[in-house]
Amino acid sequence: MAVLRVLTGGAAVIAVLAVSSCSSSSPDSSATAPSTTSSAPTASTSGAVADPTQSAEAQAVALVATYTETIDDLYLDPARSLDDLYDVSIAPEATAEATAIGTFRSQGYRQAGRSQLVTASAGEVDLTNDPAASPSPVYPSVVVTACVDVSQVQATDSTGNPIVPSDRPRYLIEQLTVVNIDYPDASSWRVSQAPNRQAQSCDG
Repeated sequence: MAVLRVLTGGAAVIAVLAVSSCSSSSPDSSATAPSTTSSAPTASTSGAVADPTQSAEAQAVALVATYTETIDDLYLDPARSLDDLYDVSIAPEATAEATAIGTFRSQGYRQAGRSQLVTASAGEVDLTNDPAASPSPVYPSVVVTACVDVSQVQATDSTGNPIVPSDRPRYLIEQLTVVNIDYPDASSWRVSQAPNRQAQSCDG
């Protein structure tokens, strides 16, 4: 999925077509699954309960792939409802992405191709949960660093002319903050922030 954003966040910018997505329907059937530093924990034969931190890491990393795929879908299909954003994100990220996608559509732009998630790894974890906190709720969070190959994503304007610079860096590095709005429900992880930057490699 392609996203028009500033390198520091999710606001729309037409000069840079960056992407952050992974999809099982990617046209490159030879692409390998993204590597991650955390995988879903399994219960031991003794029936031990999975460590909460490890579970949070695995669930947050898994959400990143779904989130980026959803945004890709929204750029590829101009008829798809932007409400789908709220299944994978919350403000301020959901608002920023809705603005970017709306701008992209309103100008008659079209995307072709999908991005490929290369790596996703969990970093800082904070399981503090205080949804009633004032002035804003505090949710359990995991910071996930993702590297995305955007080389196959192209876009054209309303006249069919390409708008992606030919010398665009191949990768997008994102540092996503993933929060759980109904902890410990595993299906309630959402991306709240996703600052990013372009790079020539996943190493930066």
